Amino acid sequence: MGGKNTADVTKTFTFDKNGKESEGSFVNENGRKIYCRYWSMDLPAPRALLFMCHGAGEHIGPYTQLAELLTAQNFFVFGHDHQGMGRSEGSRMHIDDFRHYCRDVFAHIDRVKVDFPTLPVYILGHSMGGAVTIIAALDRPDFFKGVVLIGPVVSNDQDTVGPVTEFFGRLIARIFPQFPVFYLNDELISRDPKVVEDYKNDKLNFHGRCKAKWAVCLSAAMVEIESKLPSIQWPFLTMHGECDGLVKCIASKKLYEQAASTDKTLSIYPAAYHQLHLEIEPDGSKARQEIIDWLVKHEQ
Repeated sequence: MGGKNTADVTKTFTFDKNGKESEGSFVNENGRKIYCRYWSMDLPAPRALLFMCHGAGEHIGPYTQLAELLTAQNFFVFGHDHQGMGRSEGSRMHIDDFRHYCRDVFAHIDRVKVDFPTLPVYILGHSMGGAVTIIAALDRPDFFKGVVLIGPVVSNDQDTVGPVTEFFGRLIARIFPQFPVFYLNDELISRDPKVVEDYKNDKLNFHGRCKAKWAVCLSAAMVEIESKLPSIQWPFLTMHGECDGLVKCIASKKLYEQAASTDKTLSIYPAAYHQLHLEIEPDGSKARQEIIDWLVKHEQ
């Protein structure tokens, strides 16, 4: 991929055995090297670009199953590990400004767009990555042709960052921004025991306490998102597990009810947990297929 843009994405690729996947990197404005992943390197004529935005404490790797299904539908699928997560550089689970995540998303997408200037762009975000996705789409309301959200963080009335934690976090973050404040319960990501076990054993995931400054930044992002919900007009699909114990499903319901979009879909999965795309069967396959169907329909 040639060209010049704000993200100097290196293309010293490491291909897998079938030659379809690739790795890359760019250095963001904080001087941190951001690990990138591409699943569609052999597509002769992709129909659209799809950026995947992962959640807090995880990395882009576990999205491979969904990415490969979308690649089979001729989408150029790519993403990266957020700063301070996965293979990307930066203090673990720390950020000085939530918009730094959004800035890196646009730096990466804009770089890929150099090579595919006429292709429409879609974005998919999960959990905290859903908040990144929403803010990015609010900042560029006409940029994305469609938005897909899985268990998105939307507002602060869902125990994601509780009032006591928020108060403590704001107080301590001013003095000790990387002070550890709370855990994300990995038992609640999926009802599939193997998914939970794989998550626990994955050394690229963050298994410690979230940092005070990060919690404050996420809380501020939720306040911003909630205040701007009525201004949302872009097409979106938001999906949520009814029994999501990490981000309550009221988040997606509130987004659906308050957004001004005329093309919007709310899909609630009874009894399901947080990572719908990695849920037990048949819900996992159903969720992945719903995402595929929505994207294909909007790109016909």
